[in-house]
Amino acid sequence: GDILEGGALHDEIGKGFDIVLANIVADVIIRLCDTVPEFLKSGGMFVCSGIIEERLFEVEDALKKAGFDIYGVKKAEGWCAVLAKLM
Repeated sequence: GDILEGGALHDEIGKGFDIVLANIVADVIIRLCDTVPEFLKSGGMFVCSGIIEERLFEVEDALKKAGFDIYGVKKAEGWCAVLAKLM
C-alpha cells in the first residue's frame, strides 16, 4: 500500500511509535513529512536518509514546517541522513 494515501493502511500500521525510518529519495521524504507525525508519539524521532546533498535544505525545510526539530545531519559521499524530533 501507499502510506501517503491513508485509509486502511494507516489503521493497520497504528500510531504512537518512538521512531520512524525512511531510506528513500528526497521527493518522497518531503511528501512524508506531513504524514509521519500521525504515526509518532510526541517527542518521537524521524530518521530519513537517501537524500542527495543538493536537496538537503528542501528536506530540512519540509521537516521544520511539519513540526520537527532537526537534531543532526550526517553526510557521506554526497548522501545525507537527517535525525529529526517531533516537537
